[in-house]
Amino acid sequence: MSSPFIPVIHSIPSGAALIATVLYKYPINKPHSCKLIKRGLNDTYLVEAEEKKYILRVYRRGWRNKQDIDFELELLAFLHEQKQPVAYPIARIDGGFTTEIAAPEGKRYVAIFSYAPGHAVNDKLDTKQSYILGKVLAEIHQTLDIFKSSFSRPTLNNEYLLDWSIVSITPLYQNRKKEMDLLQQQIDRIKNQLTVINLSFSAPEYGICIGDVHSGNTHFTNNNKPTLFDFDQCGYGWRAFDIAKFLHVALRMKINLTIRNSFVEGYQAIRKLNQSELASIPIFIKAAHIWVMGISTNAVGDVLPYGWFNDDWLDERLAMLESLDDAKSILK
Repeated sequence: MSSPFIPVIHSIPSGAALIATVLYKYPINKPHSCKLIKRGLNDTYLVEAEEKKYILRVYRRGWRNKQDIDFELELLAFLHEQKQPVAYPIARIDGGFTTEIAAPEGKRYVAIFSYAPGHAVNDKLDTKQSYILGKVLAEIHQTLDIFKSSFSRPTLNNEYLLDWSIVSITPLYQNRKKEMDLLQQQIDRIKNQLTVINLSFSAPEYGICIGDVHSGNTHFTNNNKPTLFDFDQCGYGWRAFDIAKFLHVALRMKINLTIRNSFVEGYQAIRKLNQSELASIPIFIKAAHIWVMGISTNAVGDVLPYGWFNDDWLDERLAMLESLDDAKSILK
């Protein structure tokens, strides 16, 4: 008598199976290779066909619902139509963007994207590239002011960025009550500071944000033409948060102040930030830091192992959070 199957938390679909069961539904000429290139919040594959390359994403079960995914894909298709430099979704032959697959853990969704030419510069980002990326972000923000969607998406507000995050972090560190209390105090302080600044809830200060713009989510060609990708964290919020998210990643990559400032200068070449927005950026960097902690701990047990989240993980991130109190060293 055979034993019953053990439930699966997170599976890695076979590239060959994705070619056979998914890719034929898209106008892709003779795909011959589908290889997993990144495991993260979602599983990312490089598809090589006779004429082009593509990116295939299998969305992680339980991370994004169908409404969230449809919003992201509709937004990217809109930006492509508006000639913005983004990796855009490839429509199926029947016109849809997603394909449902039956994974061992349950229903998951697949989307195919154009391949972004060039490569990610990561911590090798230079002043010129940073300036270009800042300009592109501002242009995308302006373009998205006229975007309308029939789908819903989580708002990048205090409840989502901060309260959701500490709810995700705390269960892993019940033995570190003092540190969790300090983290809660930081959250309360961030909320109070944003209340005092009193940012507007109307465009151009408020609107759709990409949520994760940085030099790892952008490919630059040899002549510094950028293509942005991975809008998985997009949502409605204050645009200053997008700038802060770039700066947060740049700080973690140890990208220097001159290059970081060049990004803000590029953004302001398209849209001038007001004093409230400038004052909010260091605060949003701290919010972004906490949010990334929350996203990481939310993925524990299926994408990330519990062993990652030891005392050193927490201590390093709390130390960086404390260092972010020095706003002058972040942005001038």
